[in-house]
Order: sequence, then C-alpha cells, then structure tokens
Amino acid sequence: MTDYKLQDDFLEEFFSENLTSDFYLTGGTALSRFYLNHRISDDIDLFTQNQKIDMSTVNFLVLKILSNLKLEIVKQVNTDTFLQYITKSKSGNTLKIDFVKDIPVHFGEFKMVDKVRIDSLENIGSNKVLTILGRSDAKDFIDLYFILQKTKLKFDFLYELATKKDLGLSEFYLANSMHQIQKISIYPKMLVKFDKTKLLKFYSDLARKLLLKIKP
Repeated sequence: MTDYKLQDDFLEEFFSENLTSDFYLTGGTALSRFYLNHRISDDIDLFTQNQKIDMSTVNFLVLKILSNLKLEIVKQVNTDTFLQYITKSKSGNTLKIDFVKDIPVHFGEFKMVDKVRIDSLENIGSNKVLTILGRSDAKDFIDLYFILQKTKLKFDFLYELATKKDLGLSEFYLANSMHQIQKISIYPKMLVKFDKTKLLKFYSDLARKLLLKIKP
C-alpha cells in the first residue's frame, strides 16, 4: 500500500537539511506526483550529479530521518554510489528509497515545490528511454507513453538526449526492448484510464520506426 504522507514526511525532513541541496527527486514518483498524476508510484528516487558527495554522510543523515519517522529498515544497501532503504511503518506501509550518484549529465531546469527539488520533464523522459533499454517494467513504458502523449516533448528529442548519457544506445537494441512490452501482463495501479491496445500499438509502431532509421 502506498502512503503518500509517508513520502511527504520523508522528503520534507530530507530537504530541510543543508547537505541535501545537490539531490533532486526523479523517476516515476516525481513524474506522477508533480507533473502528470497518472499512476501510483511507491518509490522515492533521489539523484545527484555531484561526484564529491560522501554517501556515508548521506547514509548517516537518512538513518536519523528514518528513526525520527519511526520507520523500520527491512533491507539496506550501501555503496559509494548507491544507497537503498526498504522500510516499513508501524501501520505496515512500505517505503523504498534510493539514492544514486548519477553521471554528471543533466538536462532541463529543476523546479521547487515547497522544499523539494524536482527533476525536469526532459531529464526524466531521457532516463525513461534508457530504463526501457535496460529492463522490461510496465511502469517505465507507461511513464514514457504518458510523457509523449500529455506533454510537448517528442520521442526523437528524448532519444537524442539519452544518447548523450549512454553512448551505447542504438535504435536496434532499443527497438528490441520496446517489443518486450507485448509480453508484460502486470501493470502499475493507474489514476487515469488508458487504452492498453493503443499503448501496445504505440510501441510496436515506434520500434518499427527505430529499425527503419538503421542504415543498411
């Protein structure tokens, strides 16, 4: 069960700290809660491009916040570039929080909502292109689809941005990844209705267009 108050409480405490000014909320939660309001999103994804940030210091801060919120840590991962906390509240609600030291390439302007620093639509969109390349998760297909349907951003623009983040991105491999949506049976909980048939056709057509761009 998603507890948005729990998300809000964590974000408010986190962004009240001076240490956190380089981080920003991104991914599905940023997209749904602050732009499109199209689906339920359970996770908090906090990224930074600052390569000098000491993740052990961030970890110390997060542990303090989780204690203040009386959240039990079910699982924890600590590395120099990645932190993950899977937590549970006393009422049984779970909250997964990821901290990522990302590559120093970012597109668009951040926006502030209260104290929370929110990623730009174009940066979220370019990351969704790359995420689809790396995994077959319905929520990523849904997110990119709604970005392209509900905003002025175009796929070719997001693809071009994505190539600047991952030089290995190619039309062939991305087209193959897009075909994987045909095998997906479990979708995220939606806040708006959408036509699954149109979604599948959209990605089938897009994959075909990508393959046509490949020089023989």
